[in-house]
Amino acid sequence: MSPSVLGETEIVAVLQSLPEHRRQVVLIHSSLSACGKIRGGAPSVVRALREWTGQGTLAMPTHTYCYPDPLGVAEVFDPSVTRSRVGAVTEAFWREAGVLRSRHPTHSLAAVGPAARGLVTGHELTDTPCGAGTPYERLVQADAGVLMFGVTLNSYTLFHTAEALASVPYLYFPQPVTLREQRPEGGIRILNMRRQDMGVARRFEGMDSWLEERGLLHRVRCGEGSLLWLPHARAVHEALMDALRDNPWLLVDNSPRTPRLARG
Repeated sequence: MSPSVLGETEIVAVLQSLPEHRRQVVLIHSSLSACGKIRGGAPSVVRALREWTGQGTLAMPTHTYCYPDPLGVAEVFDPSVTRSRVGAVTEAFWREAGVLRSRHPTHSLAAVGPAARGLVTGHELTDTPCGAGTPYERLVQADAGVLMFGVTLNSYTLFHTAEALASVPYLYFPQPVTLREQRPEGGIRILNMRRQDMGVARRFEGMDSWLEERGLLHRVRCGEGSLLWLPHARAVHEALMDALRDNPWLLVDNSPRTPRLARG
């Protein structure tokens, strides 16, 4: 078989080669195509990830970004219907039997396993997508492992959690936005949420070397791509919080206080 064609067995073998991979909770960010052709497509990747995590809890972001249109009307988010906009693997995952999904209209999280319900419950009651009280802060508190399956740290949502908890000055737009969520008992729930200002360019991707230097990130080859493995989200978060207290602009691209990091 060509090394650019991967099946479940090959994927599991690579995952099991990662240091400290037996974590109770694992968050996955993914790209279906980055590691080459996957025999069986997205469901094959999901099966491999579920075999790897075993009896633990597996979580994935299923962001939908149901923000208001130019007229100020937001698409109604329905966690049982609305598609994930962060990749085919996440879309296949949240639709599996037994997977729970948080009810946040822009930054929902899906999870399965013993800690799943505790992770996803109440996300719609928070006033930020990734900050205090959200599933993303709970992943940090649980010291989850985080796997970047073929994607760069540009997809590492927990950077936003650190930004939120460090109260960096650039994170949110001044005014909240009005979002809409389909209530399970019927009717539409109106929610007011703070919106992250992604017009501020981040340098998340280039933080890999910063984290590697601190022993917080491991990199392995997988087919035509790479896996980035961060076995301790809490340690990553604590290192970021220390650094952000010293320099709140650490994660901002071309900040006058922070030289650009080398890419790759």
